[in-house]
Amino acid sequence: MPLQEKFLIPSSQGFGPVYRKPDARFKSGNFRVLARQNEVDLPRLGVSIRKRDYKLAVERNRLKRRIKNSFRLNLNKLPCYDFVVMVSAGESLGNKNKLDALWEGCKKEIL
Repeated sequence: MPLQEKFLIPSSQGFGPVYRKPDARFKSGNFRVLARQNEVDLPRLGVSIRKRDYKLAVERNRLKRRIKNSFRLNLNKLPCYDFVVMVSAGESLGNKNKLDALWEGCKKEIL
């Protein structure tokens, strides 16, 4: 089941405030998460993957799908923040526990 649109940050207006003034920052392995409280009363997600780090669109899309799916599974545990996940080079995502640990770390950092 895909992530609903209401749980995604609109890229044109939503990423800027999170990049400029994040309320929390968290790093785990090749993942960096910036978080900022929102007024929507829903946790929302944005994913940023550089083409320079992942040349093939297939790789970038696979990473995005796995991040979004993990976010969907952890929605009920997360506070109402906008989360932007940035992925640096070298992430293979062979282990699902990495993403679960990422969301647990974010929750602890914020609360």
